Amino acid sequence: MKKILYFYSVVSPFAYLGNKKLIEISKKYSAEIIEKPIDLVGKVFVATGGVPVPQRHISRQNYRLLELKRWGNFLNIKINQKPKFFPPKDPHTPALFCIASINMGIKNDFSFRVLEELWAQENDISNLETLKSIANDLKINFEELNKFAMSDKIKKIYESNTQEAINMNIFGVPTYIYNNEIFWGQDRLELLEHSLKIN
Repeated sequence: MKKILYFYSVVSPFAYLGNKKLIEISKKYSAEIIEKPIDLVGKVFVATGGVPVPQRHISRQNYRLLELKRWGNFLNIKINQKPKFFPPKDPHTPALFCIASINMGIKNDFSFRVLEELWAQENDISNLETLKSIANDLKINFEELNKFAMSDKIKKIYESNTQEAINMNIFGVPTYIYNNEIFWGQDRLELLEHSLKIN
């Protein structure tokens, strides 16, 4: 089976915008998505020279907002350009919950909901009540998920995913890797699909 390594941050609006298309492509070409949530701002940006959104020049910030509006309209996906809880106080806990859910066999659903809560529903993904609501909707035992998310095993996977991204020269998200080739950004999904088609 073909495999797509999917590196993302739970606070990335572009990961949110690309999620539906990624799933469609994976199903079309019978490719497995291997999710790898990473610490983008705290580790990857530091290692690769990236700058958090609030610290970017205003021209870059404004263009980013324009792109979010354009892509939301183009894809017909609801997205708030300036959500109330961005950036979240704690991006790590929801990332750990996503990794825990993945390791429980709940692939993609939990992570998409986390992104949706932040970018479309105006909810705080740092808040355990938000994560509990997602778990309840997906029929996941929240206490079990919470305990697993806070375990050393899941924290080590988070660290490993992040270091793997740095080692693979990933500098932004979402990044998809197929056939050892990097595709950065949801606007590269067409190129990813082309690669899946010919390889």
